[in-house]
Amino acid sequence: MGVKNRQLLFPLLYATLLEAWGAMAPGREMDEKDVATQPQETGQNPRLSGQDEDPGRPEGAEAPPSEGALAPHARRSEAVGPKPPAPGGKLLSLKGDRAFQRLRKGRAGRGRYVSVKWLPAAELRVGIVVSKKVGKAVVRNKVKRRLREILRRLHLPQAHLLVVASPEAREADFAELFRDVVRALRKSGLVQ
Repeated sequence: MGVKNRQLLFPLLYATLLEAWGAMAPGREMDEKDVATQPQETGQNPRLSGQDEDPGRPEGAEAPPSEGALAPHARRSEAVGPKPPAPGGKLLSLKGDRAFQRLRKGRAGRGRYVSVKWLPAAELRVGIVVSKKVGKAVVRNKVKRRLREILRRLHLPQAHLLVVASPEAREADFAELFRDVVRALRKSGLVQ
């Protein structure tokens, strides 16, 4: 690219550099005071040169706002519609160490992949325990998601329920885990 082309493409930058180079004497290094701090008034918009502007576009026109299901300002419920109600509703979690300690005295049941303990209560609350013996975080989270979905689908009675996954739960698919949870809940007497 020749010097002439550089002058056309970057007029403001080229002028600033020429000033800085002209102020430098041979053997002298460039300093902050050698660079202009204020841009020169050229009479045109430095962001877009006249030859590159769209002549048909009105002054100050902006792109139209995005529309559709994923508009940034729209909430998900308005854009896509309300989420259908879940069959079992949202599960409430057991909170605090005391709730888990009380469940030690609860009625127990055991399956191949899970152990359950429960006590009667005013509302259904669930605690899901998946230890590091089951696997790394991704595997543990997968087992927890599956157990939570199984419990949500079962329409359980009012109780505080603790579900502890065994290390073998990582190999179980959803259907096997489902059957095992139901088996353990039947053994414990929570469901018939």
